[in-house]
Amino acid sequence: MNHQQRRHWREQGYLLVRGALTAREVRKLLRAADALLATTELIEQGNGAFKIDQAISRTNALDKLTDHPRVFPLLLDLLGPFLQILGTEIFIRNAGASGPLVEWHTDGGPTMRRFLPRDGNPTLQMKAQFFLTDLAEENSGNFMLVPGSHLRTFPTRGVANPRGAIQLLAHAGDLLLFPWSLWHAVGPNRSGHARRSITFRYGQLWSRPYDYVTLPDEVLARLTPRRRRLFGDIGSEAKPSGYFYADEGEQKRLMGYNSVSS
Repeated sequence: MNHQQRRHWREQGYLLVRGALTAREVRKLLRAADALLATTELIEQGNGAFKIDQAISRTNALDKLTDHPRVFPLLLDLLGPFLQILGTEIFIRNAGASGPLVEWHTDGGPTMRRFLPRDGNPTLQMKAQFFLTDLAEENSGNFMLVPGSHLRTFPTRGVANPRGAIQLLAHAGDLLLFPWSLWHAVGPNRSGHARRSITFRYGQLWSRPYDYVTLPDEVLARLTPRRRRLFGDIGSEAKPSGYFYADEGEQKRLMGYNSVSS
């Protein structure tokens, strides 16, 4: 990250990367996402919001996103070289609902809610959300957030209308990075069009995966060594402690890590 990006991440708690994906990449991903949405059982999140989990196991169209060349250096900067992918999801936010599609929350459950970022430490967990449709106007199923809230503990009883909340304006191909502790929600979608996006969850190598235990063998077989490692494959002879004490040299080599400072 450059100085301006690093400062924005630390102070505001998110980073919007314009044009992370090309128009061609977006079209390819959108076709794959729509095909799955038409054939896969959706997980209902309420009020017109749905998702598909374990998306990487359902299509190879997402493989490149695991270590995308315009994204992965940012992830290494934020997380360090000992990282893994905790989950892959495709989201659809349908039009029609008058209220928020997803209520305000933080990620990682009740325990993670109590952990806050500390300046100088690598990020514990975060998401990379790739927008496949335009969100150039408010109330289009926009991602909502409270800038700077990643440094404040989320209320135990939740929150309805936090002060300072904004609706993020983005275009197809833009990428949003944000940590587990950022207060976020999904706004109403009155646009007449469904919003589609893809989210990758990242965390430290010792973190538990979110939507899988191990990937199916046929999925791992199609992945590069780096991508296999990113999905927690540390070898057939490895012990559980290997997630905590991975070979530093091998891990950095696989990740292409060159002492990036976070």
